[in-house]
Amino acid sequence: MKQAIKYLLALLILFLIASIPLAMQLETGSIRGRITTEVGSVANASVELRNVATDATSRTESDVAGDYMLDRLRVGRYSLWVSVNGQEPVLIREITIERGRMIREDIRLASTPPTS
Repeated sequence: MKQAIKYLLALLILFLIASIPLAMQLETGSIRGRITTEVGSVANASVELRNVATDATSRTESDVAGDYMLDRLRVGRYSLWVSVNGQEPVLIREITIERGRMIREDIRLASTPPTS
C-alpha cells in the first residue's frame, strides 16, 4: 500500500512539472504588424520590443512584404522601436501585451530629411 501511494505521488508531481510549459504558453501574447513608408512596404526594418519592467528585449526584422511578428511575449508593458536606413525611426513608448491576445501595430516611417 505504501508503495502504491509513493508511485501515485511521484506520478502527480511529474504531471504537475510537465504542465508548467503549457501554463506558461497561456501567459503570453504576441505582436505583429506591417511597416510602410509613403512609397510602400519596408523590408528588413529592425524591430525591437523592450519590456518596460524587466528590460528584456525581443528583436526581429520585417519581411519583404513589410510584415513583422514577435510571439510568446510575457504579459506586460513594452516599448517598440522601429528603424531602417534612410527613414526616421519610430518609438512607441507603451504597448500592453495581454495574455492570449495578438496586438496589431502597423508602423508608417517618414523619410529622413537630407543633411547639408
